[in-house]
Amino acid sequence: MKNFLILAAENSAENYGVQIIDQFNRSRENIHFFGVGGDRFERKGVEILFHNHEFSVIGIIEVLSSIIKFKRYMHLILKKAVEKKAEAAILIDFPDFNLRLAKKLKKAGIPVYYYIGPTVWAWRYSRVKLIRKAVKHLFVIFPFEQEIYKKEKIPFTYTGHPLLSMIRVEESKPDFRKRMALKNTEMLISLLPGSRPSEVKFMLPEMVKAVTRLKEKQKLKVCLLKAHTIDRKTISDILKQTDPRIEIIDQDQGHNLINASDMIITTCGTSNLEIAMIGVPFVACYRVHSLSYYLGIHLVKIKLYSIINILAKEKVVPELIQREFRSEKIFQEVMNILENKDLKERMLAKFKSIKELLRQNTNPAEIMYTKIKRDLSI
Repeated sequence: MKNFLILAAENSAENYGVQIIDQFNRSRENIHFFGVGGDRFERKGVEILFHNHEFSVIGIIEVLSSIIKFKRYMHLILKKAVEKKAEAAILIDFPDFNLRLAKKLKKAGIPVYYYIGPTVWAWRYSRVKLIRKAVKHLFVIFPFEQEIYKKEKIPFTYTGHPLLSMIRVEESKPDFRKRMALKNTEMLISLLPGSRPSEVKFMLPEMVKAVTRLKEKQKLKVCLLKAHTIDRKTISDILKQTDPRIEIIDQDQGHNLINASDMIITTCGTSNLEIAMIGVPFVACYRVHSLSYYLGIHLVKIKLYSIINILAKEKVVPELIQREFRSEKIFQEVMNILENKDLKERMLAKFKSIKELLRQNTNPAEIMYTKIKRDLSI
């Protein structure tokens, strides 16, 4: 049996990691995976060294405050990889931690396969030097990234985005609305406040204030999509102080909820792509600790934050970032979309064109498996 280290420190990374593990299992490879992940990894038989909720921090200040903890985790992960004589390491996203770990793994003689290339196109381009030194092979998911790594002479493979093959709408919009007891005259607005506890605490109260105002203008029901990485009590405690009538929906019903929604208010992140691929209008929001924002803003090279706007190279969906993230602004942007049919149709048309841009014929996990198998002769 061969041992593979796999590290998925975030909710979306674990989704993609499950695809990789399933691909290896389908191919009947005798591989034992160990590393960082969550409940879904455990169900797949991964030996969990640290649960990924231990890694759920955002922003420069928040990361700095956890630096001692992360150093200890890195040391223990590396130690275990060496003890198990890991055949390879598959590191998914989470660049500030994973690139440092990659450097140590390479020094220990463990080849690193890095999935979801760091966003050097957005900020901290200098990380390409560390990628070149520490990573055996990089797998990138956006077409515009290919030019960067060709120029930098870094071995890479373009896989396309893994999210497209994961989207599963299993219940029709009318059936879902009926199950949720929505009246024909009611709209369904969904809140996606993030997959990290710190995001939810920052974002959710302001989102709730916005939908409270919307209820004065529209007949609507509000649902909240809870990520696997968020404890239900964390959300319930916030809603008790704001609006307990908001219904919490678990992530396994996420695509059905998105598909049935008339409008979505969400954090920037992977959810933006999910919503656009399903085809629902949304407003993208984000806020971190003020000091984190002002320290980081000088390093950012792009003017757009939602991946949909970045792919479109224009502002297709509204972005409410930092100071702009206020309940009155959310309310205004949502009402603007709801009352402007042409705006909504242009948004949905752009979503379709982005979906075509990202479409691929081969599953990304299969592309990765083929490359790793060839390299390691497994």
